[in-house]
Amino acid sequence: MKVAERNEDARYYVNAKLHRAEMLQDTDFPDFYNGTPVHTLLTELIEVQAKGFRGVVLTALVGIYLNPNYDPLNNFYGCNPRSIFEEGIWYALTEKGIPCSKSDPLNVAKNSNQLDENWAKGKRPESAAFAAVSFLRMIMSYTGQQRVHLIDYFFFRLLRYAQQLSHYQVTKVSNATHSSRQVAEGLATFCVTYPEAGSIPQFIVARLLTHLYSKSSITVQGGDESVFGTNTTSKKPADIWTSQNDNILNLYEVTVKAISLKRLDDCIDTLSGLNVLDKPLTFICRIPEDIALASDEVDVYHYKGKTFDFVDIRQFIIVVSALLTQAQIQIFLQELQAFVADVNISVKTKQGWNEIFEYDN
Repeated sequence: MKVAERNEDARYYVNAKLHRAEMLQDTDFPDFYNGTPVHTLLTELIEVQAKGFRGVVLTALVGIYLNPNYDPLNNFYGCNPRSIFEEGIWYALTEKGIPCSKSDPLNVAKNSNQLDENWAKGKRPESAAFAAVSFLRMIMSYTGQQRVHLIDYFFFRLLRYAQQLSHYQVTKVSNATHSSRQVAEGLATFCVTYPEAGSIPQFIVARLLTHLYSKSSITVQGGDESVFGTNTTSKKPADIWTSQNDNILNLYEVTVKAISLKRLDDCIDTLSGLNVLDKPLTFICRIPEDIALASDEVDVYHYKGKTFDFVDIRQFIIVVSALLTQAQIQIFLQELQAFVADVNISVKTKQGWNEIFEYDN
C-alpha cells in the first residue's frame, strides 16, 4: 500500500468510527457502566489534559486496522505512527472537534517501541500512561466482536469527552464596567496560574504586542506557532519576535517556568545557528520565581558574551494594557476568550478563567 493511501485509510477509519459513535448511547454499553474497570480505565486515559496517551492508543487502534498482525505493545513504531497520525488521524480528529495536537503520540512515545510499565513510569500523568498500556493489553487479548465492542466504546468515550468540552461556557469579559488596570490584573493572575503548558502566556504576549504595534510598520511573529515545538526544530529565533522591513528588532522568550543555564545555552545555540546572536533577547517571565541563575541582578544576566534581559510577565501585561486603547483591549479580550473556549484548552483552565472573571457574569 502506498503511503498516501495508507494515511487516507487511517483518516477514513477514524472518521467512520467517530460517525458510528455519534449514533451510540450509554445503553449500548451496559457492561461498561460507571465504576466498572473499563469505564474507569478510559476516564483516566481520555478525560485528562495530556492528549498524547489517548493519541498513542488511537494510533495503535488504527495500526491494527491497517495491519491485523501489528503488535502495538511490542512494536509501536511498526505502524509508521508519525505518518498515519499527522497525515491521516489528525485531520479526522480536527474535523470532529476532538482535542488533539499535531504529533500527540510521538510527544509521549519518545521513540519507545515497547509500551509497558517501564515506559509508563514517570510519565505525566502517570495514571494516563498506565491506562494506555492496560487498555491496549485488553484490546490485544480480545478477538472478534469483543474487540470491536471495546474499540467502539473507546471512540464513544472520546467523542463524549469532546462534546463536554465544546459545551463548556466561558465567561465573557468586557472592559466596559471595569478599568484597564482591573482587567489587566485579572489577566496577569490567569496567565501565571493557568498557563496551559505555556500556550496562554505566549498567546497573551503575542496578541498584546500585535495590538500595540498595529498602527506601525513593526510586525509581530511567532505567536501563532505551537508552544510544543522547539525553536531549534522549527527554525524560530525565539518564541516571539518583532521585525521591520524583514529585519528582526527584538526577540522574546515567554515562560512561567524556572530559567536555567541550559535554557540560555539553547537560546545561544539557536541564535547562533540563525545568525541573529546580536539581536536583543528578553525573557518575559515571573520575577523572581523563574530566575534560577546565580546573579546579583534579577533583570539582567551576562552569559557567554550574550546579555539576557528579564521582564516580569505580570507587569508586562499591566503596562502594555495601559498603552492600548479601550477598543484594542476589548478586541484582545474577545480573542483571548475565544482561545480559552477552544476545545483543545483544558476544563481546568476554563474553570480558572471563569473564577477569575466571574464579576462579569
